[in-house]
Amino acid sequence: MISLALRYFLEVARSGSIAGAASAQHVAASAVSRQIAKLEDSLGIVLFERQARGMELSEAGRQLAAYANAAALEADRVTTQIRQRGHLGDVTIRLACTEGFAHRFLPLSMAEFKRVRPEARFHLHVDRPEEVTRHILEGLSQIALRYTTAQDDRLKTELLTRAPVYAVMCRNHPLAGRRSINMRELSEYPLSVGDHGTTVRQLFDSACANAGLHIEPAYVSNHSAAFLPMLPGSRIVALSGYLTLLGHGGGEKLAGVPFTNPEMRQRSIQMLTLQGRTLPTLAREFMAFMAERLTAAPRSPEVADAQGWA
Repeated sequence: MISLALRYFLEVARSGSIAGAASAQHVAASAVSRQIAKLEDSLGIVLFERQARGMELSEAGRQLAAYANAAALEADRVTTQIRQRGHLGDVTIRLACTEGFAHRFLPLSMAEFKRVRPEARFHLHVDRPEEVTRHILEGLSQIALRYTTAQDDRLKTELLTRAPVYAVMCRNHPLAGRRSINMRELSEYPLSVGDHGTTVRQLFDSACANAGLHIEPAYVSNHSAAFLPMLPGSRIVALSGYLTLLGHGGGEKLAGVPFTNPEMRQRSIQMLTLQGRTLPTLAREFMAFMAERLTAAPRSPEVADAQGWA
């Protein structure tokens, strides 16, 4: 991608002679000599000192060689990227997710995938469920991760795996040793839960209604991990999922206990793409990479450790 004259100039600088450069470039010596002369004429300066033992760069020649070498390396880098894109398609993977996936699961997945496929680039948008869906429908993101209790026919479900809600608490909490609990038992403790726009809150409200309960949460937030730092050493119980707990630095001090209430097991993790959209190679690979990790995580009370996930 650099000019013919610069390419011949660099070859003469490397080999130290017109003949050596001509041999390396598989051209006649006169062609190399002509290009060097034209380059010197256009710059109005001598680039080589002609000596009996060969061609030696002048001070100006050394400056031009430094520039030309950098330009050649940059041209090679750009050419390689263009060729990779021709083979792989777009190397930027555009993701949208609700905040529970952004604490730890997606950042670690992106970092690990990039170690395997260093050419990959990522753009992550974190938002509420309806905005995550809009990003896919409008083509702003290629892949979405969200919690759901129902499917959207406008989107293609690439993965659907159980993601029940757990009662999360300090390991020394009176309920921490239980294999399971019911919603009625939470009425005795301060409760942390998501706001009305979250799937956790929707399931909580449904479970309370079906059990004939009214439990007023002590702590409410649209950010599911906001109150997790309060749990160690306290009697507070938070309603959360496995992936959110993984994002909490004090996870070794917490326990997750499943519910017997069926409503709390009706949530799933959904990986979404737009119906009819063909993803680039790297995006498809990353989608499979995430699916493998999501299906390996505990997702039902039967496989969760009632003593916690540390």
